[in-house]
Amino acid sequence: MKAVRGRRGSLNFSPRAEGPSRGRTDELVGGSEPNPVGMDREPQFRTLVLVLVVVVGLQLVCSAVLVLHLTGFLQRTHTGPVLSPKPEQTRCPKQKRGAVPVAHLPIKPLSGQTERDVRVTIVHWNADQGRLSKLGYHDGRILVRKSGLYFVYAKTCFRYYELDLASNQHPEPGAGHETSNSGPAALPDMGVQLIQYVFLERPNHRAPLRPIMMMKSGSTHRWTTGAYHMCCQQQGGAFALRTGDGVYVSVSNSWLLDPESEGSYFGAFRISS
Repeated sequence: MKAVRGRRGSLNFSPRAEGPSRGRTDELVGGSEPNPVGMDREPQFRTLVLVLVVVVGLQLVCSAVLVLHLTGFLQRTHTGPVLSPKPEQTRCPKQKRGAVPVAHLPIKPLSGQTERDVRVTIVHWNADQGRLSKLGYHDGRILVRKSGLYFVYAKTCFRYYELDLASNQHPEPGAGHETSNSGPAALPDMGVQLIQYVFLERPNHRAPLRPIMMMKSGSTHRWTTGAYHMCCQQQGGAFALRTGDGVYVSVSNSWLLDPESEGSYFGAFRISS
């Protein structure tokens, strides 16, 4: 630096003209330092490593969950999967259900009845050819041995055709009838009432035995001679029966009953206690 005296005697300093050194100084002071090679790639490398670690960790967790689920140690609850050992299941022993009281009885054919009986009579059934389990049978009556709610049903079919009284043969339906319609088995001119009743007999030590009507069904028909006629009455219902009760079926014009077991039958079975 050179000192220069001014007009008022003060000293002024002026920088020397320095060549290349000044440019280097300005370059170091005003310019920015150069970045080392690869410093801008370091954050990207760290991010890539972190992503790889997360992906590998998720794969390990998923594999563990799958293995636990397949082996049965993972159980699902309402809040999500829970890792817990499979508890031992205790089952109550099943109680064997006893046989249900049931009865299904086909009709017992009438032996040699040819007289026209219009009165209401009890129908008898063939217990030997039917099914009877935990229910009794006596004189046309199904006897209840265990109280409960029972479904009782009955079906009776009536049919008429010309009857050969001499040979006592019953022609098949649709066959030609060459016999006379005279005799006690002829139909009345005013028609017939075919009515089916189901009665209940409940023993009572304080009063005499009186039948109680449970169901009734019937109709009136006017059948002509020289042709085959048939009519069926069927009904059923649920009833509370007690031990010792007896149930039976009565019909009018029992002489017209169809003796085939597929057409006329009587039965009951227990629904609940």
